[in-house]
Amino acid sequence: MLLLPLALVGCGQKPNSAQQQAQKNVLVTTVKRTDVPVQINQFGRVSSPETVNIKPQVAGRITEVHFQEGQEVKKGDLLFVIDPRPFQADLRQAQGQLKSDTAQLEVNRKNLQRDIEVGRQRFVSEMDIDNLQAQVANYEGAVEKDHAAIDRANLNLEYCYVKSPVGGRTGRRLVDPGNYVGIGSDVLVNIQRLDRVYVDFSISENSLAQLRENMDGSLLKVDVDQPSRPDALRSGSLTFLDNSVSSTAGSVLLRATIPNEDRYLWPGQYVNVALTVQVLKDALVVPNQTVQISKNGPYLFVVNADKTVDLRLVKPGVRYRDLIVVNEGVKDGETVVVEGQLALAKGMKVNAQPYQSSKPDVTPPGLGENSPRGSSSGSEKGGETRKD
Repeated sequence: MLLLPLALVGCGQKPNSAQQQAQKNVLVTTVKRTDVPVQINQFGRVSSPETVNIKPQVAGRITEVHFQEGQEVKKGDLLFVIDPRPFQADLRQAQGQLKSDTAQLEVNRKNLQRDIEVGRQRFVSEMDIDNLQAQVANYEGAVEKDHAAIDRANLNLEYCYVKSPVGGRTGRRLVDPGNYVGIGSDVLVNIQRLDRVYVDFSISENSLAQLRENMDGSLLKVDVDQPSRPDALRSGSLTFLDNSVSSTAGSVLLRATIPNEDRYLWPGQYVNVALTVQVLKDALVVPNQTVQISKNGPYLFVVNADKTVDLRLVKPGVRYRDLIVVNEGVKDGETVVVEGQLALAKGMKVNAQPYQSSKPDVTPPGLGENSPRGSSSGSEKGGETRKD
């Protein structure tokens, strides 16, 4: 039933007098100029820029836990205490050994000095002096070893107080007070930084040239949103482009860094990604459904001052949310039919009513006051938005 109006449109036939007298109800809007971003749309996955598995560096029994699961911690906050008593004993033992070896070193030094002075009067043999010099060197080495043992004991004692190496959110606690842990064998808890996050995604190698042409040293903007909340955008910058194209997938890996002070994005989460490669300045835009397709190509209807419609073949461009750029065929300020085109033919009179978009009224972030307003892009996620 819908082929007849399209056939009439395609042939450019004029309506008869009965058609001219019966005005058709249509919804119309005005062609506007605005800045339109050219975007590549993909799916991405959120990851933390710093993920740390906390493992014990000394063996012992967990005696204290100083955080709650899921708690935000700062760098240096105390997390666990491993029984420090064995390491306190090791420290005291090393300190005692140092005192003993230091005292013996001083005695040997005095004996050596005395024998050197006496030896000048030939009462001490050269062999005895050589032996005393060896004993002094031996205890000097022992004192150095004692200092190293003290440093090691202090370090082990410090490791008993397990502190957070980064600021972030703790995960599930994997050990309880009373558990015995070995060196590096058990993960105590995982901590992930969340105040900013990475979003990893891929683009096809066909889009790589377009991307690189617009990477002029400035950071390209990346918008992300959760599939369940497309109206809540978070914006960041493209910070990484991989150095090769995957030979199996024919794609290249990219990474965006997104501020996340409100913890809106969560590691492991899948998100929609819109990479803006360039911005078309003062482009002519109309709602997506304004442009129709016939056998002669894309077209739309323009409403004249006498309320008749004129069919225009147009050259559409990129789509952005519920808008489409029209590169050729219309002028700024012209009135075009948004809904009701299938019942129209060239020269037909219409009863025009203003079109009201049912999409949420959302201003694209970072494009200024003259930005297009609408909802999701006309192109499907996982594909690219290109110039036609």
